[in-house]
Amino acid sequence: MRFPLPRRRRPPAAFPPPEPMPLRTPGTEPQPGAIPLEVALHIARRALTRHGDANIHSRTAMYHAALDLEHALRTLVTALDHPQDS
Repeated sequence: MRFPLPRRRRPPAAFPPPEPMPLRTPGTEPQPGAIPLEVALHIARRALTRHGDANIHSRTAMYHAALDLEHALRTLVTALDHPQDS
């Protein structure tokens, strides 16, 4: 009976540690209300149609729907709170 020789494993690849990145950089964000109300409404409507038939039993689908709808709602509220100068 012959036993196979153990295979030599390659050493794991050494990746450099990621550089720390700030979550936000002051002064680079757009001003509040920079998005027109029509665009915010378009974003909200697209999010509603995209996730309108999401499976409520799928944790992943609900997670993505919640994130997308929260972003649309925050965008819409920001656009409503800061009216555009016409």
